[in-house]
Amino acid sequence: MNLKIRRTFKCVSTVVVAAMVPAFLLGACSGSSGNAIGTSSTSPTSADASVSKPTELSLWIPLTADFKGKNYNEKPSFQKMEKETNVHINFEHVSDADVENLFNLLMASGDLPDMIYYYNWDAQATKYGNSGALLPLEDLIREKAPNLERVLNENPEIRGQITSPEGHIYYIPNMALDSTLLVQMFPQVRQDWLDKLGLEAPKTTDDWYTVLKAFREKDANGNGKADESPFVSIGLDSGMNGASGAAGLFAPAFGIEFGFFVEDGKVKYGPYDPRFKDLMAFMHKLDAENLLDTSPKDFAALREKVLSGQAGAWFGWAGSYMGTFTALMKEKDAATSFEVSPVLPPVGPNGDQRHTSHRWPASSFGIAVSSKTDKPEEIIKWLDYQFSEEGVILNNFGVEGEGYTMQDGKPVYTDKIVKPADGSPPSVAILSQTIGGGAWPTITNVDGALQMNAANGQATSPTAQFASYIDLKKKLPPLQFTKEETDIIAPIMADLSSFIKEASTNFVNGQLPLDNFDKYLKNVEKMKLSVVLEQYQKAYDRFIQQ
Repeated sequence: MNLKIRRTFKCVSTVVVAAMVPAFLLGACSGSSGNAIGTSSTSPTSADASVSKPTELSLWIPLTADFKGKNYNEKPSFQKMEKETNVHINFEHVSDADVENLFNLLMASGDLPDMIYYYNWDAQATKYGNSGALLPLEDLIREKAPNLERVLNENPEIRGQITSPEGHIYYIPNMALDSTLLVQMFPQVRQDWLDKLGLEAPKTTDDWYTVLKAFREKDANGNGKADESPFVSIGLDSGMNGASGAAGLFAPAFGIEFGFFVEDGKVKYGPYDPRFKDLMAFMHKLDAENLLDTSPKDFAALREKVLSGQAGAWFGWAGSYMGTFTALMKEKDAATSFEVSPVLPPVGPNGDQRHTSHRWPASSFGIAVSSKTDKPEEIIKWLDYQFSEEGVILNNFGVEGEGYTMQDGKPVYTDKIVKPADGSPPSVAILSQTIGGGAWPTITNVDGALQMNAANGQATSPTAQFASYIDLKKKLPPLQFTKEETDIIAPIMADLSSFIKEASTNFVNGQLPLDNFDKYLKNVEKMKLSVVLEQYQKAYDRFIQQ
């Protein structure tokens, strides 16, 4: 696979939190000419902004909990965008606490707004496109969206990612064109605990065991109690194909992933690989000695473990974890010794080392268009504005003078963002100004991430060091399945996923002895995993050809 992740742009934008579902810090970028990548020097949609009454478009979108308002039209960025594009967005907000079910209900109703924002379009767009619910966009992009068309022409790997098996584009995604922006979650450890105990950051899986054991047995938090939770995780295999749970972090050290992955061009399934037994043995060792805490069910519970001084290490985001924890602890105690450091992916017993939690250049976050809309051209022009130079900056920074000022030709966050008066983290403060460039259909970039990192007390970019550990040849790309493939995969994986989750949990907690591993593999075989792998392989081969 030869994905051309560009690193040669002159970046003018920033990383901001787009806390729709999993919040993450990303930004936007411009070409060497000073214009945003793939954009024209002018914004064709803004020229007619004062000519007539605004066009009204409806957009279904979750209302993120970190936004303090009630409607996104309260954000200065959307107010300015309306003036520039002459388009008023009627936001149809839903709670972000139950997005998947609410999305399913919306699509089943058939009563769709003009546009639908969702965080999992890479897996759903082809399904609903083939059913007739979504509008194919490729012709509209070519004819009416010069900014977006230029981006796709310059980055054919992104066009390939969002093109269905039938050759259609059904959603416009967020795009990241710098490899450091592909990094999402990464291992984080209490540096002050390491310093106190005279330990170095763990490098191998054996090192991790040694460090976590010391955290537990040597009173790392200094309260005289054995209450440390050395490694805290939201479940064992939470989200992102299992990549964000504890098992997802350590799986690549054993040469696999906690989900589907690619090896020598063949799609494989980690929990069915013989090496999965070694992973489960390691996780069981941690659990048996109270070094692993998977009790938190959500981010709030994990955050409480950290802020109460119990958690020693975790797998998290740069902003909403590392940055927010640091800011909140300093707010709690200005003299705190609390310090968090990123840790490189663990090296396994056979020398395997790879970073698993990363996105692809085209995100699963994005906007699709209803086939029932009577304003397709107006919609595609509005979406094209998001990829214009001014649209990219607006989405990432907000309005000049409020969210940012121009310094030496580059946008720089104002104190309203980096030093919010209400004491909220900068990654939350930005959401009062704009939608954020990390999950919105626009272009992202690394330059502003440094500003946000500095605001969160991080002198250097914590994600940059992980870029060289990303191997796109082994990471399963966002595949597009045909209806026939989906009909085969869905019922089998519904049962298989539940079985794997229960079995892996029991392997780790000891209720299912690893002596039963061969029997476990036979049960997986009986559940028709081979049939699923055949469908994945066909979809993967198409992806490579595209």
